[in-house]
Amino acid sequence: MTKIACGAAGIAVATLLLTSAQPAGAEDKPSTAAAIGKLAACRAITEDAARLACFDREVGAFDTAVRERRIAVVDQAEIRKTRRTLFGIALPNIKLFDSSGEPEIKELTATIKSTRQGEGGRIVFTLEDGAVWTQTDDFPVFFSVKPGQKVILKRGALSSFFADFEKAVTVRAKRLR
Repeated sequence: MTKIACGAAGIAVATLLLTSAQPAGAEDKPSTAAAIGKLAACRAITEDAARLACFDREVGAFDTAVRERRIAVVDQAEIRKTRRTLFGIALPNIKLFDSSGEPEIKELTATIKSTRQGEGGRIVFTLEDGAVWTQTDDFPVFFSVKPGQKVILKRGALSSFFADFEKAVTVRAKRLR
C-alpha cells in the first residue's frame, strides 16, 4: 500500500502539470488542480482496500486525461530545454513554461552552424539548434564570423539582445525564428 501511495504522490509532486486551454463551461474536462486534488484525497482514506480503490480509480482517470491530451505532464528538464530553445522569441506572459522560481535565462552560449549575408551586409547566423538570428546594427562583422565558432547571446534592456562572437566583436541582434 505504501508503494502505491508514494507512487501516486510522486506523480503529483515530481511533475509539473499543465492543462490545455478550455472553453468556458467545459465541465467534462478535468482541470489539473481537480485531478491532483482527487488523487491526493485518496491518501486521507485510512482503510487499505478503499484507499487502493481510490488510487486505482483516480490514477486511471488521470492517465486517461493525459492520453486524451486534456492534461499535459511536463517535467522540469523539458521546461528548461524548451525555455532555452525559445530564448530570444517574444512570448505572451503565460504559465506554460513557468520556471517555478528559477531565474530568467539572461544569456545563452551556442555554436554557429551557418552564416549568410543579410540586408545591408549584416550577418544572419543559424545556430546548431536551428534558431536563426540577425544582426541589427551596422558594425561590419560578417567576414569575421565563421561556422563552428561560439557565440554568447545576451539579453539586453527593453527586449534587446547582443551577440558576442568568438574572435570578433559584440553586435546587437534579434531572433528571426
